Amino acid sequence: MTVRSVSWTDAQRVSSLLARVSATRSREPAALVSAMGAARAGAPAKAAPAPAKAAPKDVPKEVKEVPRLVQTSDNPADRLDALVAWTLDHHACVGAFVADDNGLTLAAHGISEAHVSLVGPLLSALVGVRSIPGVDATAGALWLGAQMMSWVEARTARGGFCLGTVGDEALSTRSFEQLKEALATTLRGL
Repeated sequence: MTVRSVSWTDAQRVSSLLARVSATRSREPAALVSAMGAARAGAPAKAAPAPAKAAPKDVPKEVKEVPRLVQTSDNPADRLDALVAWTLDHHACVGAFVADDNGLTLAAHGISEAHVSLVGPLLSALVGVRSIPGVDATAGALWLGAQMMSWVEARTARGGFCLGTVGDEALSTRSFEQLKEALATTLRGL
């Protein structure tokens, strides 16, 4: 087993890049997400939200079907670009990227280098979480200021790779599964 180092990560540089990225947004405090809707200790109790109105039963809910990603090129750069384009076209996000487990950007669109630079330390931190039986730490979401970064990870003989998105909210479980499948399809044969 090799020990990975994140000593190359310059905390000041990452902080300054994140500050620059979030400087254009409003300075409203980011909302905190509490686990399972539980109130935080010491926080004032809030009234329960009003239940949403039920949709009429005769109107079927429109489910957007996402086509599977089909890779037609053997060129790794073309495959990664196709993955990023497919992700942007079919998932609720404003930016997407592919990075290796050291945080090296392999392909990206609509996302800052500061966000991608967090991938290496994040995946390294999840190594300990993966050792807990029954815990799948190959997908997740993290608030970054006013945006949510969602990611999926795939492990190969050549190391780990991460497909990430940035948007207003975390992706759905169905979207995570679609991204995992698309990432695996892209990495197959490389």
